[in-house]
Amino acid sequence: MNDLRDSQLQTPVDSLIILDNKKQMIKNTHYSYDYYQPKDYRFSLDSVFLAQKVAEALKSELHPEDLRVLDLCSGCGVVGLELHFHLPSLRKIDFLEVQEVYLPYFEKNVEQAKKTDSEFNFLHMNYADLLNNDHREKYDVIVSNPPYFFQGEGLLSPNNDFKNRCRFFIDSDFHNLIQATLFVLKPKGRAFILARPGTHHGRDLLEEIKKLSVGFARVQIMDEVRGTNIIELIKES
Repeated sequence: MNDLRDSQLQTPVDSLIILDNKKQMIKNTHYSYDYYQPKDYRFSLDSVFLAQKVAEALKSELHPEDLRVLDLCSGCGVVGLELHFHLPSLRKIDFLEVQEVYLPYFEKNVEQAKKTDSEFNFLHMNYADLLNNDHREKYDVIVSNPPYFFQGEGLLSPNNDFKNRCRFFIDSDFHNLIQATLFVLKPKGRAFILARPGTHHGRDLLEEIKKLSVGFARVQIMDEVRGTNIIELIKES
């Protein structure tokens, strides 16, 4: 199986993707890794910049090595691995992704990034399944670059279910994403979610998150990435 995965990950198309990523990353303030990823759906620099800004927000933590981190809707692991690149003292990061097709790419990315004794775990599951007592108040920090589009707010690809699941809330919905985040976040824990405002579809995602978080967390716009808000949730103690 490993040989098959390696051959799948080293096709000429994948090599071109990696080269193009490198060209994009040169525009970045820090060059990190040449990420492996499926050719049908490629991460954007939004994930890279999100991780940078979260790392900056966490740099004042007294004991970052004690933080347990979750990269929610992780794909091939870019946000979590970039966060670790900027904060290498982080010891434990879980990567939750519903599409198992990402696993071999995640494994290759971990292989090139892992230079410490940090523990990186791929959790193949739906974030809606976090809503049980096994995961209650488990994480100090959550980072997420989830699908941008709600169903009915764009055109689905007629022949590419994988791409549709990356771009649209299909496997679950936005409300479950926020509820799961609040459920697994420890008291005083912080979540950072990249979310488009939604105004062009007649919605206000910031206000929706605030309503879902009443009595559980404080919600604010922490920063923005190329016109997309980073919304921070701080769990009440």
